[in-house]
Amino acid sequence: MLHFLVDNEYRENFYPFSLTRSIVEVRLGIFSIIERWENYLGNKVGIYTVPYLQNLYPELEVIDKSDTILFINATCIPSKALILELNNLKRSEKLITSTGEWIATLTDFATFQNPAVNHLNTHIFNEVDFFSNAIDLLTKHATIIQSDFLICTKDRFSQHVDSSNNLICPENIFIEDGATISCTNLNASEGPIYIGKEAVIMEGVSIRGPFVLGHKGVVKMNTSIYGPSSVGPFCLMGGEVKNSIIMGYSNKGHEGYLGDSIIGYWCNLGAGTCNSNIKNTAGPIQMWNEGKQIWETIGQKMGMLVGDYTRFAIHSSINTGSYIGVCANIFGNGLLPKNIPNFTWGIKPGYRFEEIFEDINNWKKLKGIIISEEEKKVLTYLHKQSV
Repeated sequence: MLHFLVDNEYRENFYPFSLTRSIVEVRLGIFSIIERWENYLGNKVGIYTVPYLQNLYPELEVIDKSDTILFINATCIPSKALILELNNLKRSEKLITSTGEWIATLTDFATFQNPAVNHLNTHIFNEVDFFSNAIDLLTKHATIIQSDFLICTKDRFSQHVDSSNNLICPENIFIEDGATISCTNLNASEGPIYIGKEAVIMEGVSIRGPFVLGHKGVVKMNTSIYGPSSVGPFCLMGGEVKNSIIMGYSNKGHEGYLGDSIIGYWCNLGAGTCNSNIKNTAGPIQMWNEGKQIWETIGQKMGMLVGDYTRFAIHSSINTGSYIGVCANIFGNGLLPKNIPNFTWGIKPGYRFEEIFEDINNWKKLKGIIISEEEKKVLTYLHKQSV
């Protein structure tokens, strides 16, 4: 039996992160969504998404379409109880909640494609949680770090660090092989701290858990990080960070504040860049919902959502509750607009298409990677939608 995560009907709730990739690549805690599912299921998982993104995930093209496939809602959060329920499904059965939220269907590809097919056997299961939208990732962040930590560290031993480091609740701290840490304060009294393979934490850093630093991530000297925060693989962090998710290959390498925010892949925050996460009045925050094309009231604290490939000039001042699209090159005086669309140049649309791939490739080369043809096709599609 094959397993595929499905994100088609839910993607708009996760803009801007689901514009350039399936939501299964969203990373919070130690794992991305797909990695977390693979850990629970014990095998590789495929991705079923919208046509313009599907070429990023070619495994769907090579499967036998008559094979039995377990299609799973990508926004479901896996658990032992849910896995047991999924394993009990029989062909042409589906699992939903009592309120009608779809969880999974066991069938072949052709049947799943046809919404007119009636599944005679429907099972109800309510012991399941979902990520409802991008902001919900921050709400559930601390719980996810805790569960990921237990999965990743079970029956394993942490690497020891030298006596120059101050560790509080060391039993809640796990350091992978090859990580380099010296003269730091790691406080896991309020949540676990996980340091990935070959990561580097420089002198003078203070970190309060829950916290995750991914593979080959770097935290620069004298940085202060408050949990829950996740820094993905190959990221560079500096300054002050609080309650934020940085998914992967992104940089905040200098002084400046980042709080209550989610940063996608391949982003860069210039030196001195800061975001606001609470209004001067401490009143309710309105944030742009790109999927619904409306302004929504979202609560009292929120920083920003930043799509893949977006960069900020030095000393950028980012407004409370900002929605920032993909592949924007942002600069400007004073507080920046709260809604910055895809392919913005400065603070207005107009990033010249012929420069987009070259600029992204320049950033990727800094980390030893080049842009793929599939990524170019995705950005070309999105750019055509924006003009």
